[in-house]
Amino acid sequence: MTEAEAISFIEGVDIEGEEPQSWVDLGCGKCLFSYALAAYLPDGSSILAVDKKNQVPIKPSIKKVELTFHKADFLKEKLPIADFDGVLMANSLHYVKDKKVFLHKLKEETSENGKLIIVEYDTTLRNPWIPHPIPFDDLKELLKEIGYDHINKIGERASKYGHKNMYACVVQ
Repeated sequence: MTEAEAISFIEGVDIEGEEPQSWVDLGCGKCLFSYALAAYLPDGSSILAVDKKNQVPIKPSIKKVELTFHKADFLKEKLPIADFDGVLMANSLHYVKDKKVFLHKLKEETSENGKLIIVEYDTTLRNPWIPHPIPFDDLKELLKEIGYDHINKIGERASKYGHKNMYACVVQ
């Protein structure tokens, strides 16, 4: 996926307000979706990109949005997450085995009106690259159990890796 395709894929994210926001991208990989998110954030915002592997070089800023990298395994290490305006998880939630506990923790650690943007494969088929998949309908039910009221699918596209679609959703 190109950066332009990633930007288009999450275009329904609906970032409100002109005030700078702080976001964290868990399992950022090469920061493709960090860059995509930056296209929608107000100037002066920041994104903390987290991955267990070094991801350099990273563009220092995008559209006046500060992007910093933090090397950590978000499943095993305590992260500097507190009162973020949003959490981005693009192709990383499928590494989380106990999604209910993890997503509940994220809800507690983001600001009261915080958002989640989740990009995942709409499949139940496991493989070494998608060890704990969660299709959109299952994710939606889980998020409702945790107490999220607004779960909106904002994008869907075919994956170039097999017969599954990818989805993007925003959760509030």
